[in-house]
Amino acid sequence: MKKASWLTHQVTAFILLFSVFIPITQALAKCPDEKTLSRKGRIAMVEVQKLTNENKLVQAKQTLVKFNRDYPDENHPYIAFTLAGLLTGENLLPAALVSYQKTIEMCPSYGPAWQNMGKICYDLEKFNQAAMALENAYELMEKKNYLLLYHAAIAHISDKKNEKALKHMQFLTSGRAGDPTPDWVKLLVNLSIEQHREKSAIATVENLLAQDNPAPYLFRLAATLYLHVKKNRQAAEALSVYGMLSPLTRTEQILLADLYNNLGMPFKAAQYYENIIEKNPEKKIYKRLASAWLAACEPEKAMMAAKKGLAFHPSCHKLWKLMGWIHYDKKEFKQASQAFSQAFILKATDSKSLFMHGLCACKAGQYEIAKKALKKASLCSRYKIQALALIRQMKLENDHS
Repeated sequence: MKKASWLTHQVTAFILLFSVFIPITQALAKCPDEKTLSRKGRIAMVEVQKLTNENKLVQAKQTLVKFNRDYPDENHPYIAFTLAGLLTGENLLPAALVSYQKTIEMCPSYGPAWQNMGKICYDLEKFNQAAMALENAYELMEKKNYLLLYHAAIAHISDKKNEKALKHMQFLTSGRAGDPTPDWVKLLVNLSIEQHREKSAIATVENLLAQDNPAPYLFRLAATLYLHVKKNRQAAEALSVYGMLSPLTRTEQILLADLYNNLGMPFKAAQYYENIIEKNPEKKIYKRLASAWLAACEPEKAMMAAKKGLAFHPSCHKLWKLMGWIHYDKKEFKQASQAFSQAFILKATDSKSLFMHGLCACKAGQYEIAKKALKKASLCSRYKIQALALIRQMKLENDHS
């Protein structure tokens, strides 16, 4: 999972999940109170209601605009709130925002107006205003709507105030807001990694994993967090469990195999690499597979992997070098010399392969080939002493013979 793309996804989710405004009927619940309308205001609202029922929303809006123009002193939060909704329906967002602000000025404790204003501010890219409006809406609602805090966090992210967003997500995933949704937990993890607060997120995810029948995605998140704090063994364990509950992607399979390899468990790593290579004969996986089998003391399997890899990628320097080491371990020095020679041909800066080419040729009794290779290797300071020593040794053996 990449950081930027995940946050982008969350912003998109805000738009999709929070696109419905509080309807007028729900607005009657507390404030503004329709009973406090003047006679003129009631007449106007009856007409608006009739036009709304007939789906003549433009006319309904025009009725209220005309009312406000004709009776500027007849300000009422119910009229302002209703007009704001109608303006929003026509996508006249700046005007709708002004109308919601008037509603709040007259009735500051009206949660639905704060909520709808938050959505409009977000659409107008007034992200700081949006976050504050949604936070106010959350505080004012008698029955807490935790989605409002989640959306406030998204607004903070859009405003590049991720630390504020993290505080909301820490609360939402703490258990005090009920069972957190997967999106909440994923956003917490992403923000925690970004803010270098992984340990706190690990504690939250581990608490969720301790519950009965934890969701599979939690193991994947745990693996991500463990990787960031360099707890590779725990990361491998969590990713392995996740793989038992949900199919691993190719990237996840490679990650798990690499983790086992780095943890000194080459046999398990090789088994995962084998599964990966069946679907895509990728060069880097053949290299890792051959190395893993070799480290697992399975030279025949390592040889088979290297040969298959070279069949697909005959100019792969690392596979030829691995082939050389496999032959060397099997004491097949002539073949080892040839493989190391090919590796050096493919990469002229690989002095190690050049030296091993000479050493293996020497062990195979191919002294002229060995002497030529070792002379070249002696020009490299790293292998100068060993190469010259082998040349002297071959000369002494030749003189004695």
